[in-house]
Amino acid sequence: MKKTLLVLSISLLAASSQAQQMTQFSQYLLNDYYINPAVAGTKDYSPLRLTYRAQWANFNGAPKTTGISFHSNYLDNMGIGGIIFNDKTGPLTQTGLEVTYAYHLEIENDIKVSLGLSAKATQYALDESQITLEETGDFAFNGLTNKTLIPDAGFGAYLYSKEYFIGLSVPQLFQARIRYDTDDEKLNKEVRHYYLTGGYDFEINNDFSVQPSFLLKTVFTAPTTFDINVKATYQEMVSVGVSYRFKDAIVVIVGVEKENFMLGYAYDVTTSMIRKYSAGSHEIVLGYNIPSRRKAMGKKRFSPRMG
Repeated sequence: MKKTLLVLSISLLAASSQAQQMTQFSQYLLNDYYINPAVAGTKDYSPLRLTYRAQWANFNGAPKTTGISFHSNYLDNMGIGGIIFNDKTGPLTQTGLEVTYAYHLEIENDIKVSLGLSAKATQYALDESQITLEETGDFAFNGLTNKTLIPDAGFGAYLYSKEYFIGLSVPQLFQARIRYDTDDEKLNKEVRHYYLTGGYDFEINNDFSVQPSFLLKTVFTAPTTFDINVKATYQEMVSVGVSYRFKDAIVVIVGVEKENFMLGYAYDVTTSMIRKYSAGSHEIVLGYNIPSRRKAMGKKRFSPRMG
């Protein structure tokens, strides 16, 4: 078997059962900028987020993802942000940086639309020393770490108000080819993804609010999948939610926010065939909401309460 075919197989391990290549998150509403660059600068604060996800606990070589992100408003109608991430699946590691610029347009007094564009660089590293072969003596493997740097871009649009939001994002626009060796005959390829999100914030009374939302995910080469979520929040401080990921998992989410600090935890109960080998998935989001200077100066801005 040629090295290229192995690289392709390992890369697909990072995808879900529906062949999605992008890392999936259960608490994306706590960090919606991670999946849509147009979210940059849409909040009444500047969110700093640290995310850690351990996919399929007890499954040897399953994906583990760490990321730190930040975005903020700039002037009256712009947003900037950045993400540093590391994703490891068996012998394959992806480490990269993504930077974002977004422009906000006011449609009505309490409704805006944001358009965002991100530039991304990802280093793929394949550590052959972590690969165990059924037959020794394959000269295609030398036990070294092969690396390649891939540029890419993403686009997003985001319509939002105080009560609701709807967003469309397209990561991996370039559909870049991943080449480890100059003599590779076949090349692994990133695939363009399409995300559609939406949600509404229902204020039950002064203490309680309920936020239903959804995330639709598709690539043209695989079936469409989706998440349906509902979260209840008490006094904008304690939240409890549940999510269903189509043919994959049921997720329980809890969170707390106090004096601009926030902590969220999600546990995925796997429902796909991999449940025979996995103890579920764990995800932690730790964040700090840096107060906006505009808010301190009394200039009213608006953003959805989610995230």
